[in-house]
Amino acid sequence: MKILIDGQTLLTPELKRGIGKYFLNVVENLLSADFANEFYLAVPSTPNLDAFSPWAAAKLQIVDLAVNGHGRREMDALSRQYSNRINDIISETGMDVYWSPNALMDSVFLPARLANTCRYCVTIFDLIPLVMEEHFKKSWPPQMFARYRHKLAKLETDYDVFFHISQHTYNDFSSRLTVARKHHVVTPLAVDDSFRPYPFPKIAEAEDYVLYPGGFDPRKNMFGALEAFAELHKHHGNDPVVRGSRLRIVCHADEASEKDLRKRARRLGIDDKLDVTGFVTEAELIELYQKARCLFFPSLYEGFGLPVLEGLACGLPIAASKTSAIPEVAGDLALYFDPRDVEDMAEKLFRALNEPRNLESRLRRHRYAERFSWQKTALTTLQALSDGADATQLVEKESSLG
Repeated sequence: MKILIDGQTLLTPELKRGIGKYFLNVVENLLSADFANEFYLAVPSTPNLDAFSPWAAAKLQIVDLAVNGHGRREMDALSRQYSNRINDIISETGMDVYWSPNALMDSVFLPARLANTCRYCVTIFDLIPLVMEEHFKKSWPPQMFARYRHKLAKLETDYDVFFHISQHTYNDFSSRLTVARKHHVVTPLAVDDSFRPYPFPKIAEAEDYVLYPGGFDPRKNMFGALEAFAELHKHHGNDPVVRGSRLRIVCHADEASEKDLRKRARRLGIDDKLDVTGFVTEAELIELYQKARCLFFPSLYEGFGLPVLEGLACGLPIAASKTSAIPEVAGDLALYFDPRDVEDMAEKLFRALNEPRNLESRLRRHRYAERFSWQKTALTTLQALSDGADATQLVEKESSLG
């Protein structure tokens, strides 16, 4: 069988994070698990194959899909050109499967179905712009939202197999789109082996900070996190752990955003307890996880919630929102709160700060996180790519991971 993988994700600037990490890990594990099928990688320009291991790069057969032109004004024309090129390759080479691992990002082209002999597959990370439509209609240009809607319509009509990174994403997708007769498979995200508790048997005392992997997207609830941290100090400031604690926000922050953030923190009386790291490398991120007292994750909506799994893998106590896919990821190892209730957030954060961090507790969280693995995700993906196995059975099987 010939499987054509869309390689547009290789062009993302953050290939080692989020969608890029999913793409690289799943493809690597697909190639290591399967020696019967032929794997082709379609790339719209010179690919960065150095992101793959040498043996994986050698196993992939590269298909050049260069398109002419650039710029937003040409997006529609480029999309049609890319779609036609993909379908020409499918017809000329007799591809059995086409898989788009990253379909709904605005900069990614989603081919229409023109070849009836090929199964069209796609990965869905979330439906955030659709779920939070009112916000995105205000923040996105009309043509950008129109492109997003057009992609959703194309998925309904043209695609056969859908990989969802959580049961919640599957539920959102199936309830909002006409896709009941399609194949749906839940393929959870995972973390690399490098995410682990502090490597020495006796960990030094945790540093006095709460780790918040945030962002200035409203769904990340940045300002709600500030209010909850201020409430924590207001009601539990006499507690020795709380008294010395800081809020360490890990995210990229431009000058204007950080200025606004600190203005709000001053108004709440916690500016002297706020750290903003800016962008960090993965090694730096792991160290931040390992040394924190707890993870604070007040997001309003997540397709999966990878930072929660990363925190658990590093042995951290978790205080997180009881929304979207987050409880599916953390199970009973998190203290859950309503992310719109500042007092509830503060109380659960207080409890997380006082959760045990001894070796046994950290290893228990780490072992739970090991239930999620890229190998399992790749094998489930491969099964669906290969034989279109029954969707309902696969959804039930994989949802049990959370």
